[in-house]
Amino acid sequence: MNLETQKTKAGTYLYEYAAANLKKVSIRDLYMTLSGVTEEVAAFKNQESGISVDADDANLWYCLEDKEGNIYTNVDSWKNGYTTAIAQKSSYPFAFAVDRTGGADKVRSYATRKNSPAVEAARSYLLNNQIADNYQKIFVALDPDLAASDYFSQYSEIYSQWLPKMQLLLLMIAVGGIGTLVCLVLFTLQAGRNGKNKEIRLYFFDQWYTEIAAAAAILIVMGAVGIVAVCIELSYGGVHYIQNFDGNYIYSGSYGNEADTWRSLVAASGILAGFLITLIPYCSLVRRIKARNIWKQSFLYCVGHRIVSAGRTFYEGRQESERTILMFCVFCGVQIILCCGFGMFGVFLTLVMDAAVLLLLLREASGRKQIEHGLKEIAAGDLDYKIDLTELQGEDNLQLAGIVNSLGEGMKAAVQEQMKSERLKADLITNVSHDIKTPLTSIINYVDLLKRENIENEKAKDYIRVLDEKSQRLKQLTEDLVEASKISSGNIKLEFMNLNLNELVQQVNGEFAERFESRNLDLICILQPEPLLICADSRRIWRVLENLYVNVCKYAMPGTRVYVDAIRKDGKIQFSIKNISENALNCEADELTERFIRGDVSRSTEGSGLGLSIAKNLTVLQHGTFDIYLDGDLFKVTITFDEVVKEKKPETSGYTAKPEMPEEDLEKPSSDTI
Repeated sequence: MNLETQKTKAGTYLYEYAAANLKKVSIRDLYMTLSGVTEEVAAFKNQESGISVDADDANLWYCLEDKEGNIYTNVDSWKNGYTTAIAQKSSYPFAFAVDRTGGADKVRSYATRKNSPAVEAARSYLLNNQIADNYQKIFVALDPDLAASDYFSQYSEIYSQWLPKMQLLLLMIAVGGIGTLVCLVLFTLQAGRNGKNKEIRLYFFDQWYTEIAAAAAILIVMGAVGIVAVCIELSYGGVHYIQNFDGNYIYSGSYGNEADTWRSLVAASGILAGFLITLIPYCSLVRRIKARNIWKQSFLYCVGHRIVSAGRTFYEGRQESERTILMFCVFCGVQIILCCGFGMFGVFLTLVMDAAVLLLLLREASGRKQIEHGLKEIAAGDLDYKIDLTELQGEDNLQLAGIVNSLGEGMKAAVQEQMKSERLKADLITNVSHDIKTPLTSIINYVDLLKRENIENEKAKDYIRVLDEKSQRLKQLTEDLVEASKISSGNIKLEFMNLNLNELVQQVNGEFAERFESRNLDLICILQPEPLLICADSRRIWRVLENLYVNVCKYAMPGTRVYVDAIRKDGKIQFSIKNISENALNCEADELTERFIRGDVSRSTEGSGLGLSIAKNLTVLQHGTFDIYLDGDLFKVTITFDEVVKEKKPETSGYTAKPEMPEEDLEKPSSDTI
C-alpha cells in the first residue's frame, strides 16, 4: 500500500496531514515502523473520513472496528468485521491484533512471530496506548505473497538480494579486521627503527615533555573519535536494515541513490582517517617505550633533575656557598634592624649600604669583564697578553686573573717546545737526507758510467737499468723529504712576483706532452685568451703544477682524457685538472694530501706519497687554496689564487707585472721567509 498517494474523502493527502501536525507526526517514522503506520491510519480516520484503499494495491491489510460497529478495511473478505479477520490469523506469518471490548482492564492482544522485535513493538504500542476512543478492535497483517508493489515488497526484494551476500560480507569484515591487526603489529615493530643502525629515531613530537604529549594525544584521540562519530552519523542516511518475518536483520547498504553512495564513501574515508590519526600518538608512545625515555622526557623528571643537580652543586661547593649565604643573611639582618629600630635614619643607612654593595658588584663585574677579554686574547693567539692585576678588586678576581696569566705563559712555553721539536725533526730529516745524497750521487754517477760501457750481457744491462731507476727514485724521494721538511718547519724562502698562469700552464703542458703520450692520455687544455695574473713564487708554483701533472701520469687510466683549464671567477684565478683514476680511490679526499698516502695503490708504483702534500702546502704558503674533489673514479684538483689587476699599458704582449718594492729594497728581489 502506497500511503503517500492516498486521499481521504475530505480530499487531503497523508503528507499534508503530517505537515499540519509536525509536533505529533513524523513522516519518516510513518514509513519506517508498523506501529507508526497503525497509529497514523487511526488518526487519519478520525478526520471525519475513512481510508479507501484496495487490497490489490497494498501489501498492508487492516481491519478497524469501532464501538458503534462501523468497520473500515481494505480487504473484501474482512468487511464482516474484526471477527472474520482474526479468524484468518494463522494464514498470515506477520500479523497482530488488539481487542479492547472487555474494558480497560481486559485488553486482549495477539501477534504472530513473537520473536520479531518489530511485531512485538507494534503490538505493545497498541496494547498500552488508546490511540482512538472509537476503535475497540484492530487487526493488521501483511500479504504473505507481497503481490503489490509498495514499500514492503521493495524491501523484501532487497533482503532477498543481500541475504546470499552476507557470508561474503562477514568474511570481508573478518579479513579486514585481521589485516588491521597485522598493520598495527607492523607499525609497532617498525616505529622508531633506523635502517642504518639500531638506534631509535625520535621525531619532533617525541621530543615534547611526556605530560604535554599525553595531553595532545588525548585531544588527538578525542578528535579522531569525533570524526568517526560524525562519519557514522553522516552515513546513517545511506544505511538500511531490513528485517524478515523471523526477526533477522541484514545490512542493505545504499541502493538506488547516488547521494547515499557518496555519503557512505565519505564516511568510510573519514573512519579510515580517524584510525590513521590515532596512529600518531600510538607510534610516538611506542618510540618512547623503545627509547626508554618516557620518564626521562617528562617535565617532572626535568624539574626534579635540576633541583637535584642544584643541590649537588651547592653541596660540592658548600664552603663558598656557606660563606656567601652567611654574608647575605648578615646583610639582610642588619638592614632589618636598621629599618625597624632607627626609623627614617635607618632607612637612609640601608640605602647607603645598598649603594655600597651595588658599587662593589659593579667593580666585580668590571673585573670579570677584563678577565673575559684576556681569555679571548689568549684564545686568539696572543700568548703574551697579560691582565693588569692592579685594576682588579676582590680576592676571587685576582686569583682567577693570575691563573689566566699563567695559562698564557704555559701555552707559550708549550708552543715553543712544539716548534723546537718540529724544527729538530726537520733538521734531522734534512741532515739524514744530505748524508744520503752524497753516497747516492756516487751511485748514480757509477751507474751512468756503467751505462756508457759496451756491455753485451743482457742480464747485466737489465741490472744496470734497475739500478738506474731505483737510484733516481731514491734521489727524488730524498729531495721530496727535504722540501716537505722545510715546508712543515717554515724554513722556506718565497719570492713573490706577478705571473701569467696561462703561460705557465702551457709550458707545463709542453714538458709533459711526451709522458702523456706514452701513457696514452689525451690532454684537453682550455685556457682563456687574456692573461690570468697571480702573485706567487715562480719556482714553487711550477713545483705545484709539476706534482699535479706527475700524479696524473702515474695514476690516470690509460686511454682516457685529462682536462686542464684556467678561468677567472669572482676576482679569483682558478686552475683545475681532472682525470679518471686507474685504481679505486678508497679513501677520503682530505687523506690524499697527507704524507705518504697514495690511495691504496701498490707500493710497486712510482712515487713517495708526498707529491700532493707538497703541492697543497706550497699553495697555502703562497696564499692560495688547494681542493680535491672525488666522485667515484673521477679525481679533480682545483687551486685558487687572488687575481692581480695590472694597469693597462700600450704594450701588453708578454708583459709580466712585478710587485712594487720600497726604495730600500730596489736592489734585492721581493721575498718572504715563512
